[in-house]
Amino acid sequence: MGVSQVNQSFQNDGNFSEIDLLDVQHGGPIMRLETFRASHPTGAYSYTASGTPVEALAGEEHLGENSNRTFRMTFSTGQLDKVLTTLEMREFFDEDGHYSVYMRDVDGNSDTFGSTLISNVTPKDNSIEIEYKITAPDDAIEKKVLYSPQPAPLTEQVPSLVDISEVEQLNTAKSIKVDMSLDNSKNKSANEHLLAFGKDVRNAYPTFANNVQTYLRMGDFRDKCIHHGTNLTGTNPLLAAEFIPLRNYRVSLIMSGKVMDPNMSAGASHTHLTAPLNHDNKPGSYTPFLVAYAANVVLHQLGIDKVHSDYGGIPMKLKPGSRLETGVSPLVDSTNFNHALSLVSALLYAPDALPSLKATKPKILEFGVRRKLAIVDH
Repeated sequence: MGVSQVNQSFQNDGNFSEIDLLDVQHGGPIMRLETFRASHPTGAYSYTASGTPVEALAGEEHLGENSNRTFRMTFSTGQLDKVLTTLEMREFFDEDGHYSVYMRDVDGNSDTFGSTLISNVTPKDNSIEIEYKITAPDDAIEKKVLYSPQPAPLTEQVPSLVDISEVEQLNTAKSIKVDMSLDNSKNKSANEHLLAFGKDVRNAYPTFANNVQTYLRMGDFRDKCIHHGTNLTGTNPLLAAEFIPLRNYRVSLIMSGKVMDPNMSAGASHTHLTAPLNHDNKPGSYTPFLVAYAANVVLHQLGIDKVHSDYGGIPMKLKPGSRLETGVSPLVDSTNFNHALSLVSALLYAPDALPSLKATKPKILEFGVRRKLAIVDH
């Protein structure tokens, strides 16, 4: 499939606020991701290309205390004149490497409208604790079909929804917590429990799972997005843009694939020997983190840092720079978070990469990181 980027817009710091992909040659639906760091102010660059304002995506977290560590987004797909919003997402990280992903079913045609897949990840000395749970609304919700662009926060369009930042307080329908060892020989039982949990979730939430799989296909199409660099800093902003291949929505791809996609859940090395194309394990959804850290590709590590670390403050200033572009230090450092993502990618999908990840000291540590890497003792 010849997927092309057909529309895009950018935030104050040069990261995407919208990306639209389309199979231009053969036709088909638009796949649209709209996203803002919740610390983005109103004013310049505060609307996606389609017209969604930052306040509609960021909701109650807009310009809040932790807004510079919080990413809010929606995924929509359909024909250009009617792009159906199916998923609302929230990603949050701490500097010690802990992170959470919330992915909510907002497809008005889904029987499980309002349900949310939550993943919480906590790095430890020799393992990573991974928790998944599904929460459901406490009371019946009057479903509504939503379309991009969003004219207002989803909680205003569907008043019975709570802000996505509050969904962990709702009823838990299903949950699992496993401790994944950095020695993969100890993970057989944990993997079996995760596979069983994923099967149960997909059976109970079929439309939700199908929509997540469409989102995962979007994430697998392109490891590197075309970026015009219109508001990046540096001596050659067009060239600098070429060093920023990774977008923050990849975190939700990594966490959702294990549960919501049966082709991904078995891992990168699993396929049908006689018909490999029948098994779409979507490696592009997580391999960028494996390549960046297992192969120690410093430009990719700096690109990931550019996306996740906060350089702009609250509210985010215009053209704040980054380690990559201007050599400045971040206000909120994502180094532990990014390294945790590489380890989780290996644990969930590609355990053969673990020895290299554990043995390699990330090159980005030479770029003035303020905190010791907490996950692996090098």
